[in-house]
Amino acid sequence: MSRTPSHTPALGSRRTLLERGQTLRYSRFVGRAKLILPSVAGALIVAVAVWPYLSVSFERLKPVFLKLDFAQLRDQKMINPRYSGVDKDKRPFTVSADAGRRSATDASGDDDLVALDGPKADILTKEGAWVVVAGDTGIYQAQTHFLDLFGHVTLFHDKGYEFKTSSARVDLDSGTAEGHEPIAGDGPSGTVSGEGFRVLQKGDIVIFTGKNHLVLDHIHGDGS
Repeated sequence: MSRTPSHTPALGSRRTLLERGQTLRYSRFVGRAKLILPSVAGALIVAVAVWPYLSVSFERLKPVFLKLDFAQLRDQKMINPRYSGVDKDKRPFTVSADAGRRSATDASGDDDLVALDGPKADILTKEGAWVVVAGDTGIYQAQTHFLDLFGHVTLFHDKGYEFKTSSARVDLDSGTAEGHEPIAGDGPSGTVSGEGFRVLQKGDIVIFTGKNHLVLDHIHGDGS
């Protein structure tokens, strides 16, 4: 007749205790789930209901990043730009135009070039005379006060002289100008033309370079 080993009851007791413990923990989990799940479900229902409004609010809160074209910014057009300054002798001058835009940097790296449409420079001479230089287009260097003019360039002196050429460079600091294309003009004394020109002392002296032609008006005397 066989006998059951003496340790069998102890193993059965431990197994029973483990099963009871697992059952108790499961019961507690189920109880907690019964309390938590309804709350979570309610929160989800509320979230679904208000989500369209929240999404609109989030869209409004998103930072707005503007797409900027820096090439366009550099070439931003200016309407009726006007630059004022004084020359080396402290006499005033102005440069104005119908429109202008920033151009590329020059060879020295100075970012001060302005492309102009319909540019015009007004210069005051030492004697108080008024000189105007204008063209179809131009480039103005704000730091060096150089103005390059192109297309139907006109030089006008208030003493009645007017000259026309295709291009010219004006140094507003020194009050000089020069060009290397044919020029023609007239004044109180007659008409003149040349292959180029230089203007000195703010228009008081005009030198025609290359082959030139001068026609003086005949002055009639009274015979006395």
